[in-house]
Amino acid sequence: MKNKEVKRLLKKLTLLVLPFVLWPFVEAVVLPMNFFTFRIWETISVNSVRLMSGPFYPNMHMRMEEEGELAPRTAYAEKKQVEWYTDPYGYRNRDTKAEVLLIGDSNITGAKLSQEEILAEVLEKQLGKEVYSFAPATVNRFLGTKRFEENPPEIVVVSSIERRIPELPAVGATGIGNKLRDRTGAVINSSKVLTWMAVTADRISKLALYHRTLANIERTFGKKEYINYQNEFFMEGEYANRTFTDDEINRIADVLEGYKHALAERGIPFVFMPIPNKENIYHQMLPSARKPDFLPRLLAELRSRDVQVVDTQSTFEHLYKNKNKKLYPADDGHWNNTAVAAAADLLARHLQQTDDSTENNTRHLVKQLD
Repeated sequence: MKNKEVKRLLKKLTLLVLPFVLWPFVEAVVLPMNFFTFRIWETISVNSVRLMSGPFYPNMHMRMEEEGELAPRTAYAEKKQVEWYTDPYGYRNRDTKAEVLLIGDSNITGAKLSQEEILAEVLEKQLGKEVYSFAPATVNRFLGTKRFEENPPEIVVVSSIERRIPELPAVGATGIGNKLRDRTGAVINSSKVLTWMAVTADRISKLALYHRTLANIERTFGKKEYINYQNEFFMEGEYANRTFTDDEINRIADVLEGYKHALAERGIPFVFMPIPNKENIYHQMLPSARKPDFLPRLLAELRSRDVQVVDTQSTFEHLYKNKNKKLYPADDGHWNNTAVAAAADLLARHLQQTDDSTENNTRHLVKQLD
């Protein structure tokens, strides 16, 4: 009798647990990939299967109506139709050629931008050179990636949103894990079956319905706090425009100067292009209306160290104040296509001037030798 009761109990427990066990497989195999997500970033980003070489699933082409990350599924959400491509390495590019290489964060990847609007593609049209978006990634990841050792770019541009600049890592160990991911990624990409298995396993691990439900509950009960001024949403609010000490500025400059030296050892020129926070350009919307001085001070210090920089803040301020241009979506802290176009123009002119200067120096040296 007892054995029968135990078996009945086990059957009931099995029936109770079975839907929860099977549901992740239904999400990963049956439902559309973006069924529970509000943007492509979450849909195709690598979650836990760190065997793939890049931050996103490889060889993807996807279209979706997205909302900004700061107010999704709210009355403030701004919907936008977006298209993505990823290359065989899992980065947001149509191909793998890299004459000019951009290293950066989600702004360089192009959160809430369509493929033709991301910095790499806009810059490529202006320069007439192959521009590769290596983002999100770091200089250390670049230094530890074999394909860039074998086929180095002509120049490396590191770009970072202002709030992330203090967190940029100093040049250091590239890590065994990164090299292992490159190797396993190459194996996975060698077979469509292996790629499907890796992507499916990663999608199962995401538990998309669970996370969407949790986010909806938090939003309903007000646990998710958004920083909102004048119907514009911000990542950090007043904290973003805090004052940095001279020691902090020097420490950050040391890190960026280290990038210059590490790349110089490989014969690659280095350029740094910061992206102002939304709080920086829209500072008058914040309660204090305080204008930060972090970027001007940092760029002045870098110039004194002969580090090549591109100043986007001055141009962004001019576009916003004098031309009444919006540079960030209302529901997101990333830049929009207007800001990207302005930055691409500045960067293209800087790189072209650098090329002209190098060519002139070479001609002068040849004349001296003659």
